[in-house]
Amino acid sequence: MMNIYLAYAPQDDARAEEVRRILLAQGYRPWRDPQPAGESEWHAGMEAAIQAARALVVLVSPASATSIYVTYAWSFAVGAGLPVFALILEPAPEHPRLQFTHRYDPGDFSDENRFWDHFVEDFKRQTEAHAVKRKPLARPPDDAPIDKSVMPTEAGYWLVMRRGPLVNQLFHLEREVVNLGRDLANDIVIRDSQVSRFHLRLTLRGDDYRLEDLGSSNGTRVNGAPTSGQIGLNDGDAIAIGETVLLTYDLVYQD
Repeated sequence: MMNIYLAYAPQDDARAEEVRRILLAQGYRPWRDPQPAGESEWHAGMEAAIQAARALVVLVSPASATSIYVTYAWSFAVGAGLPVFALILEPAPEHPRLQFTHRYDPGDFSDENRFWDHFVEDFKRQTEAHAVKRKPLARPPDDAPIDKSVMPTEAGYWLVMRRGPLVNQLFHLEREVVNLGRDLANDIVIRDSQVSRFHLRLTLRGDDYRLEDLGSSNGTRVNGAPTSGQIGLNDGDAIAIGETVLLTYDLVYQD
């Protein structure tokens, strides 16, 4: 299933949901996330999500034309060599570079259904043509050497991001149950398109945590092996999420 990044302003949320459903019905996996992460590294999560996508659809409106987040998203996609598709929701002052993307304006059609038929057909044709030309990024093997120059020093249980949007970020596990995913309701939030909204759960049992994948779209692997049910973690285990995120489970013992 092909990942598609939707770039739009929050004011256009209802229209973004309409586009998401149309793409979903065609077998794509559209990811809509108009809000910044609310931290200085917001751009890192956005970049990781776009790099994991095969195309970007930007919804053009007066609100999106003035949004620094929307502009950052589609311009980063252009720089990364992804095909960018501009859907004109409303006339708006546009960045000149958008004029050179694939453009679709419902106002050019007398019937809305004809417009969406045209968009779906051309979108499929363009993305398939681009996929033939674009060499996919190879995922590093799970057993590839891991840079452990950054390690936790405070006693306790830790996850350390070794690959992903926040490399070398340390997550201290302080609760008996820790949920990890893309949704802000999780204890550990990772803004990456390969991470499901609620991806996995860690539960402290005895002296170590146990990991359980929560039916994620892209799966979880521990030391290269896909997980099933709850599995116990050991110091130094490598936890891979989808194709882009790698964490290590590290313990620091009390002196």
